[in-house]
Amino acid sequence: MRPFWTTLLPMLVVAALVLWGGERLARRTHEERVAADRGRLFDFSAAMRVELDRLDRLYSDHLDDIAVNGEWLPPKSLAKRCENLMGLRTCQIFSNGQRIKEAEGMKPPVGSLLKIPQVLAEGEEGRLVPRNAVILPKELLSATTCGSGWLSGPDASHRVYWWRDRGLVVSFTIDQEELHACLRKHFATWSRTSFTPLEQAGEFVAVEGPGGAEWLASAKDTRTGPAALVIPHRNGLGEWQLLAWDKLKVTPEHDSATLVIACGIAAMLLMTGILLRNQQARALRLAEERVSFVNRVSHELGTPLTNILLNLDLTGRALEVRPAEARRRLDLVNEEVQRLGRLVSNVLTFSRGERKTLELRSAPCIPDEVIAGVLAQFQPSLDRRKVTVEWQRGAGESVRLDPDALAQITGNLISNVEKYASTGAWLGIETSMTADRLRLRVNDRGPGIPSQQREKIFEAFERVHRGVNEGSSGTGLGLAIARDLARRMQGELLLVHGGSGACFELDLPLPPRLVVLDQPKESA
Repeated sequence: MRPFWTTLLPMLVVAALVLWGGERLARRTHEERVAADRGRLFDFSAAMRVELDRLDRLYSDHLDDIAVNGEWLPPKSLAKRCENLMGLRTCQIFSNGQRIKEAEGMKPPVGSLLKIPQVLAEGEEGRLVPRNAVILPKELLSATTCGSGWLSGPDASHRVYWWRDRGLVVSFTIDQEELHACLRKHFATWSRTSFTPLEQAGEFVAVEGPGGAEWLASAKDTRTGPAALVIPHRNGLGEWQLLAWDKLKVTPEHDSATLVIACGIAAMLLMTGILLRNQQARALRLAEERVSFVNRVSHELGTPLTNILLNLDLTGRALEVRPAEARRRLDLVNEEVQRLGRLVSNVLTFSRGERKTLELRSAPCIPDEVIAGVLAQFQPSLDRRKVTVEWQRGAGESVRLDPDALAQITGNLISNVEKYASTGAWLGIETSMTADRLRLRVNDRGPGIPSQQREKIFEAFERVHRGVNEGSSGTGLGLAIARDLARRMQGELLLVHGGSGACFELDLPLPPRLVVLDQPKESA
């Protein structure tokens, strides 16, 4: 886990950050304005206009009704009728430019700090006109035609409604705040049905009443900028306008080039992390295997030397007394020396291959004679283990190849049978040769090699761990060296299916051979 945490995990984090940053850099937003539904807006505007005009006529009719009967009503009765109308504060009646009656007893609502303006006929107070006053012009007072209308007050809080008929003028002072509050309350109830289609359609709409106060609104938090559509309406009660905003459709997009670059950089970081992780893991594994290899080589070197010393000591004691035993001991010493030589040869070959200094030298040789020499070295050990050798010879012609490499390959294959497959009590060797190929097969009847390890056994330091050979000796270099030598000779060493046990096949190319043909003599 150490290579993973020290190399791959930081690379994964950096790659994720690169991807995240690339996505943020590549992010784009495309804004598209969607116009409000004009049909719904105009329908609502028309309905609102009708309702506001109806309220205007209704309120004006009430004022006109009071004005028609105001001349004949006593002041207290006139004041009582005026109190029943929302927002009405004062009522004055003028005839021929003179004030003849004024309603009494009407007071502003509790808590109101606004001063009700006076309504005066032009010239009624002389040249000194109060600041908080509304002046009825002489033209309005002297006209004999019927009519009505509105006059602005000294501020926006009050207005004056006048009514005229045959020289009689009636003025009403209207509290705009109270009137508008009543209108707003009524408008909120009325709009529940008419305004619902706009809200359900998701339209960004607002209604502003007198003074710019917002009476209705939908999707208030999503409105941006000035309104795209304004529909105004004005009557005697005030000014209104319907405002509509376009919808803003935001579509997220990404710049493909930036994303590709970010993904490429992240992929490179990830691949670099994987490569570094694999290299670290391989380096750790090789270090562990080299330590194990040194331990195994030390053991392998120590065992033959111990056996050699022991057998030489016993031979010296039995040389004169038991000559036959002495000769047997010397044969064992010879086997151990040969075993030691093969071990040293494998180690040297592996070391030269690691340092790139291994060179092969071709020379004329007969493959069967080379194999026979190797087999002769193993024969005493095979006989002692009661292993029967069957050899089908078929490579008895001279060819050019490296005899030492062929001998080392053959020795490693037979050594595996001696160490791991002697329980099968059989060793099969088969050689064959064509014009351009040399084939050598070595098989046994031992426990065989598991399918999941059929390729791993050719790697350096690899050994097949099975219950029957767990204690077997070996450095784990034999098959790796054999395959490497075969490939250096442009050939191949494979583990093939050959029945029970294991079957190794060596296939080597042969250089073309020069054949000299005798020419027949021409007759005289």
